[in-house]
Amino acid sequence: MPSAKIIEKQRRAEVRRQLVDKLRAERAMWSYAPEAYDQLTDDDIIELTLLHLDIDEIADLFTIFGHRRVKRIWLDRLVPLGEQYFTLNNFFAIYYFHVKRPRAYLKSMETRYLNRNFV
Repeated sequence: MPSAKIIEKQRRAEVRRQLVDKLRAERAMWSYAPEAYDQLTDDDIIELTLLHLDIDEIADLFTIFGHRRVKRIWLDRLVPLGEQYFTLNNFFAIYYFHVKRPRAYLKSMETRYLNRNFV
């Protein structure tokens, strides 16, 4: 009988595969060759799921990758996109990350990203 760790690893791999299949169905990477989906990193899957998939799939992200990692990818990759994704980032800040003052928080995180990477 397989151990709990092996079963958990298999479950994570299955959920990851399902997310990639859903991203493919949504044509999240429409400008890339179809083989590109097979080479997605976990961080890419998190980013693309946040951008293109629904709440159920986003819940799966937290299940297999954890709250801390999803938040890190959100802060590093989506928040710096600025005003274009303000509504989406505002929703994530309130709904998933329980930010009390989302507008100020998003502006602060965007500024921090810019200072860290371009100054």
